[in-house]
Amino acid sequence: RERGRVRVDPQARAAVASSGTTHQVMLAPARLPTTTHATLTGHEGPVLCVRFNKDGKYVLTCGKDRTFKLWNPRNGCCIKTYSGHAHPVLDIDTANDNSRVATCGGNGDVFVWDVTSGGKIRKFKGHQGNVNSVRFTGEHGSVVATAGFDRSVRFWDCRSNATGAIQTVTAFGDAVMSIDTKDTRIVAGSVDGTVRTFDVRTGKQTSDDFGGEKSVTDVSFSRDGRCLLVGTLSNRLALLDIDEGEVLAEYPGRTSETSKIPARLTHDDAHVVSGSEDGKVFIWELVDAAVEATIDAHPKHSACALDLHPRLAVMVTGGTDGVARVWVPP
Repeated sequence: RERGRVRVDPQARAAVASSGTTHQVMLAPARLPTTTHATLTGHEGPVLCVRFNKDGKYVLTCGKDRTFKLWNPRNGCCIKTYSGHAHPVLDIDTANDNSRVATCGGNGDVFVWDVTSGGKIRKFKGHQGNVNSVRFTGEHGSVVATAGFDRSVRFWDCRSNATGAIQTVTAFGDAVMSIDTKDTRIVAGSVDGTVRTFDVRTGKQTSDDFGGEKSVTDVSFSRDGRCLLVGTLSNRLALLDIDEGEVLAEYPGRTSETSKIPARLTHDDAHVVSGSEDGKVFIWELVDAAVEATIDAHPKHSACALDLHPRLAVMVTGGTDGVARVWVPP
């Protein structure tokens, strides 16, 4: 059986022009987003998550200050600030039509919001403790999936008025820190060292063990859905073949020892990008895992939030310095 590898497009090109400040950068190919285009200020405290909406026109950020914000990444303007969480907002996702946002945080908070009005559409109850990750899934974003400190992944129906979960997965031995979705599949990474993938259409489940001493804190699908990026608290970042369960490559250099640090593949699946607790952002070539750029994105703080544009060579990062930055090729 042919092993599932992500496609590498050598023709990845910069699609956005930029003027702005270039932070300290090592080895910066022209097609990589290594130049600051806009700085997004306004959060009072660490920025815990950053996310492009589904078409990449807007950026969402959420923070320890219990708010989340909608930004225009082209000019750095804050369009709207949303309040209503009683605890830090830990993760955020947008529905496919960009009209709704799902957020999660402390004390079991899971909310769905109307982007335009800023009002809460739904509030889901059931998690005990922090809810660490949230994603829309299902047809037309009809289901919200969440991962919690209570060792569970839960699914919530956005179409009904019920506040309880329609399904709960409790196969984990410790807190579930991260989930991601792709088509009908959901992947979850846990502090127990496992990565579990569920296909809601076929019912197939797989589990890959990274070792109990290596807490899995971040998981994300490749754009083509054939591989996973898996990050652990032991600084490890690996590319995993979903079908074979084989580690295809590892990407050294980043620091992730005490906190959840995100990593993503670029829009063309040609590069791996990760934040780091030392404030840097690392960019590796996918296949040979060579470092192609290192950016001092959030000096003297942790680069604890990161996302890549769905179609362009554009990146947004967030840090414990309370700032988010939009990056484009030089």
